[in-house]
Amino acid sequence: MKVKKHIVIDARLYGPKHTGLGRYTKNLLIALKKLTDFTTFRYTLLVYPELESEIKADLGNSFNYFVTNVRHYTFKEQLVLPIILHRLQPDLVHFTHLDKPIFYFKKSVVTVHDLIRHFSKGKDTTTRSPLLYWPKYWGYLLMTRLILLNSFVIVPSDFWRQYIIKHYHFPPEKIIVTHEAVDPVFIKKHSLKRDHYLLKQQNYILYTGNLYPHKNVEVIFEALKNLPKLQLKIICARSIFTDKIYAKIRQSGLDKQVDFLGYVPDSEFASLYQHALALVHPALLEGFSLTGLEAMALDCPVIAAKSSCLPEIYQDAALFFDPHNPADLVDKIKLLQTSPKLREKLIQTGQQHFKKYSWSSTAHQTLDFYKRIANAS
Repeated sequence: MKVKKHIVIDARLYGPKHTGLGRYTKNLLIALKKLTDFTTFRYTLLVYPELESEIKADLGNSFNYFVTNVRHYTFKEQLVLPIILHRLQPDLVHFTHLDKPIFYFKKSVVTVHDLIRHFSKGKDTTTRSPLLYWPKYWGYLLMTRLILLNSFVIVPSDFWRQYIIKHYHFPPEKIIVTHEAVDPVFIKKHSLKRDHYLLKQQNYILYTGNLYPHKNVEVIFEALKNLPKLQLKIICARSIFTDKIYAKIRQSGLDKQVDFLGYVPDSEFASLYQHALALVHPALLEGFSLTGLEAMALDCPVIAAKSSCLPEIYQDAALFFDPHNPADLVDKIKLLQTSPKLREKLIQTGQQHFKKYSWSSTAHQTLDFYKRIANAS
């Protein structure tokens, strides 16, 4: 009997606790085990002790598990993890984000969700002192180059594929695009029956996400100055940049127009989206950006920045604006305010569009990539 080749997958960052990286890892593995040709290989997952029971509840005995307390971003990871991998004797290792020991030289694939830090850098992007920030930043650039030097790569959009090929002179045959998708649990929890009240939306727009500088939320504030009757509701956990944004709002005299919602419970989430005029997604840079697709799944129109991968991912299901031009954003908002038919068309288009992305497709493409790498001489 032919011995199956062995795939090791780094699942230490698993589940929503680890934000986007965790959702990617969880949904990929759940979809992977459902594929008819999943059993082409045998699999071992690297997992943290505190996540073992959760992961086994989701995945059952479809995978073998290696429990380790070797933590991400540590010297121990650089030194000990290669030894662990050597003992497991994999034919291929999948590191589910850009964190691979630089002393591991055997076949591996790395998922690079984005390289935003290549563009968004400097004192405005951190609370660290320059003496700490810049050495760490240069270390990040060096580590990225060393990791890519000896890896196959998965990225979530063609924008980042082309950037890596051009910036690192990376071999095109060693890098593929696998799009992400809206979390099935998200859709199940928040789906509500639509009704005609949607055409009578309330007078507010939504912003969902963190407040890092590259998210460009300040362009919305500039637009609000010319839309005095419009409110902005922000769904965002408190972060190190929240105080800066609060100060900017006060300086702009927008206190009464901006409402920080913080954490929003499931019972209110769908209604909040469905009654909004639109979700505004002004980011200058994104890796893939599920934010707009989640809004589409909840019957909320999307106004998005014409930047990075957003036009590639949202296509004709969103209205686009110049992220450096508040007046252009004002025009797009007014367009929706005065055209209920356009808003309804965007809702219908968005409902069809977000379904084009599925974790099943992501898993299929990933498994095909495994086959190509593992079976290559």
